[in-house]
Amino acid sequence: MKYPKRILAYCLLLLFCSMQSAFAQSSFKVSGVITDKESGYPLIGATVMVDGTQQGVSTGIDGRYEISGLHSGDVLVYSYVGMKSCRHQVLASGTINIALETDAMGLEQVVVVGYGSVRKRDLTGSIVSVKGEELKTSPDYNPIRGLQGKVPGLSIINTGVAGGSPTVRLRGVATINAGTNPLYVVDGMLVDNIDFISPTDILSIEVLKDPSSLSIFGVQGANGVIIISTSRAKEGQTSVSYDGYAGVQVVHDRDRVNMANATEFTQLYNELLKNQATKEVPYTPYVPELLGKGTEWVERVLRPAVITNHNATVAHSSEKAQHVFSTGYFLQDGVQKYERYSRINLRYAGDWQVAKAVKIGSSMNLSRWDKKGSSVNMESVVRAAPTYKPYAPAEAHSPENPGSHYNPAPDFQREISNPVAQMEINRNNSKSHGYRAVGNAYIDIKLFKDLQFKATGYADIGVSTDRNISPRYFVGKTMESAIQKNAQNSMSRGTAEYRKFQADFLFSYKKTIREKHRVDATVGYTAYLNESEGFNASADSIAGSNVLMVPGDMWMLSQGNAQTKKNGDWFNSESFISYLGRIMYSYDNKYLLTATFRVDGSSKFSPRHRWGYFPSVGAGWVLSEESFLQNTSQVDFLKLRASWGRLGNDKIGNYMWLETINPTGQQVIIDGKIYYIPTRSSEVDENLHWEVMEGYDVGIEGKFFKNRLSVDLGYYTKKTSDLLAYVAPSVSIGAGYAITNAGAIRNSGFEFILSWQDQVGDFSYGVSVNGSTLKNRVLELGNNNSDIITGDKHRTSVGHPVGSFYGYVQNGIFQNQAEIDAYTEKYNVAWQIRPGDIRYTDLDRNNRIDDKDRKFIGSPLPTFMYGINLNFGWKGLDLSVDFNGVSGNKILNAKYLPGFTQFNFYQAQTKRWHGEGTSNKMPILDNTREVNRLISTNMIEDGSYCRIRNIQIGYTFPKQLTSWMHISKLRVYINAQNPLTIRSNTGFTPEIGGGILDGGVDYGTTYPLPSTYTAGISLNF
Repeated sequence: MKYPKRILAYCLLLLFCSMQSAFAQSSFKVSGVITDKESGYPLIGATVMVDGTQQGVSTGIDGRYEISGLHSGDVLVYSYVGMKSCRHQVLASGTINIALETDAMGLEQVVVVGYGSVRKRDLTGSIVSVKGEELKTSPDYNPIRGLQGKVPGLSIINTGVAGGSPTVRLRGVATINAGTNPLYVVDGMLVDNIDFISPTDILSIEVLKDPSSLSIFGVQGANGVIIISTSRAKEGQTSVSYDGYAGVQVVHDRDRVNMANATEFTQLYNELLKNQATKEVPYTPYVPELLGKGTEWVERVLRPAVITNHNATVAHSSEKAQHVFSTGYFLQDGVQKYERYSRINLRYAGDWQVAKAVKIGSSMNLSRWDKKGSSVNMESVVRAAPTYKPYAPAEAHSPENPGSHYNPAPDFQREISNPVAQMEINRNNSKSHGYRAVGNAYIDIKLFKDLQFKATGYADIGVSTDRNISPRYFVGKTMESAIQKNAQNSMSRGTAEYRKFQADFLFSYKKTIREKHRVDATVGYTAYLNESEGFNASADSIAGSNVLMVPGDMWMLSQGNAQTKKNGDWFNSESFISYLGRIMYSYDNKYLLTATFRVDGSSKFSPRHRWGYFPSVGAGWVLSEESFLQNTSQVDFLKLRASWGRLGNDKIGNYMWLETINPTGQQVIIDGKIYYIPTRSSEVDENLHWEVMEGYDVGIEGKFFKNRLSVDLGYYTKKTSDLLAYVAPSVSIGAGYAITNAGAIRNSGFEFILSWQDQVGDFSYGVSVNGSTLKNRVLELGNNNSDIITGDKHRTSVGHPVGSFYGYVQNGIFQNQAEIDAYTEKYNVAWQIRPGDIRYTDLDRNNRIDDKDRKFIGSPLPTFMYGINLNFGWKGLDLSVDFNGVSGNKILNAKYLPGFTQFNFYQAQTKRWHGEGTSNKMPILDNTREVNRLISTNMIEDGSYCRIRNIQIGYTFPKQLTSWMHISKLRVYINAQNPLTIRSNTGFTPEIGGGILDGGVDYGTTYPLPSTYTAGISLNF
């Protein structure tokens, strides 16, 4: 029995040795030196990786490398920052020396411009390109939100509303009454928003800012242009991919408005009652229902909210046809309860080479969105007193009155609704949905070797429907005594439809002559039509005037009171046609010239002033191609650029040059009877024409140190003349204000992008910083440069920014009567002063305090915006951190202003003046003292902030772990958006919107901007 055991042992030993021998024969190593092809110097820290794995090595100080464990057929990838990567297949052991070439690092990249494309190195204007890969993992339903902090000069004010659109402005505010939104161009189609696009479908976004780049869009381009290119199938590939994430949105305590609790409110309110007491109305202490924390209304209304997005794409490409189909689903619950937005996308794009010289193609994007609006406004939430319970006791509940479940507000706050009652009764009562189809079809014919013709037709069609119901209810004992109530069951419906059609016909000529002269010329014609119409109707007493609870299937207009039904409709139409031409010339890759001319005709103006003419010119000088820089190893690319151009802005209403009649304009009484005399609704300026923007742009671009360092510096100035402004009418005609061309505004500033990208072995890192300054000034105004006064807080005046804050300058608080006596002895004051009141500065030094002592006390426009982007990579791990911020802007805090009833107090008001020496900033609590309500620096807050915009950590699995599942790429990641904002204002967010002339005011009603935490996965097959 011993021999069989020995034989088995010898066999196992022989098998082991043969396996070792086989392994030794199939595995080998290679070595070599990696050098710079241009200089011949060895490259330190160059990377050698086995393709599809994480196996790799780095070169030493002599550029040498050695990598083992290779197998026949493996592909080695040689890479170095600033150099073009090189691939080499290995079959056996040996020496492989590699010389890497300098990479232009995107200079040969083709950038999409208006009606064409151009190499990035040949640009003469200011254009920033952002890859779609940077946006698809960001939890934003609107791709523009993802650009915040990435593009200098681009201002984005975000909102936390589910499905809400941001406010977007490029290079300041250049108008006072016309539109300020940039133009969006999606695959050539002019659109007013891009909320129908899934970020996953985007290939790249180009932001055009300077006049040379914008003038090709003529009257549409004055506010800047954002071009979105969607993805197409890659040649020779078939692929399937999935991208998805899910997460939660939260409003952290640090991002909430700090309100007084029940105990603090009781103390402050009783103090206010004492301060306001008179002989006629003596002080009566307020005894609350609750003390301590009381009811935290913000906590009752806000919630952690779900957000998720899923997108699947199938792409196929053959020799003569390419197709891509994608579908997506996005869902966002609002951080206010019961609010929701969802969207479904379907997209197809195809291209066919039907003949050697003929190519056709089409694309279509279909989407449906649904929205449930907020059922409570933040105004009620922050103003409600914390001293009562939101819910009534169970014995008070009535099945016929939904309001019986809730307690009414205290008597002193009868006009502030119980926020929980408002939210619960009205939940799901406001609904809307819509459909949108955006598509195009084209034919591209190569007429001759260098001449092409392309005709494209576009369509953008949408329809939306909304429904709002208001059930009958009352919160209180009876309908008659209740303040928070709705006496009738009522509802409204509305439908809107729009149709946009566009046609472009372009001839393009591209020719290279004697290898030094390169010409790219485009001429074309484009036409655009935009029509919209809709109707709305409303009715009350749904299902009868005595019915309290209406069944769900009875909420129809037909069930309302026929005598009180209302309805209306509307229609709008606008169109323009344009002729355009552009020529781009490059000599020897050194000297660049771009000239553009566009002629626009718009239906918005009278026939006498319907046409506008918009030229531009741009020039560039590539210094790095000159002999005096050819041998400078530190400079890889250096270019100077300058441009000038003229643009128009017609973003006003339609038919404003046509006179309209008001049939009941004036009334007269004759013999006791009233007669109406028709008048013109407003004066009409028959010479009305578009605003004209003329601007200059200069800059320098460079890449240094083997393309590790990239620099882009620029200065711009643009002046908008013939502002579309409203002026006072002639008194004799009794008409309203008329719009005309009057005034001018200038915006100017510096912009920069600095970035450094490097790799050391397996570790790569990058740092990018961008920023822009803004100086906004009004140069002229109509009515002999008279100020435009908007309410009691804003004023637009020559020499100052648009929509600036205007008020008094606080100089402390009067602490005692002696201070008041000394003050009134020196100054003649137009109002009564008592201890605890604000002291104002005598600005004009005439020893009198009156409205002439007001000045400009801040602007809502930031003077500096910036972004910082950090990225790190090590093998399969990656980390990116984005920051953004603004400074120089102010916020007017109107939250403390007393209103029509008593509001809850803010925490800042606990530091009010309540005795000598207690405060020199916050005045006494007394709503009867008008002096403390005057707009002043007391209300001005710093609007600056610095935010961590995004943090993302991801891991890409090695191919050898996923290839058996036919997965070419598998990446998982976690992401935090807006996790931390450093700021000094006291509202929900420092991003305060508003109109051009009255922005930047925080009433405490701004929707909170949440922090969003998601986890996602990207799969490619």
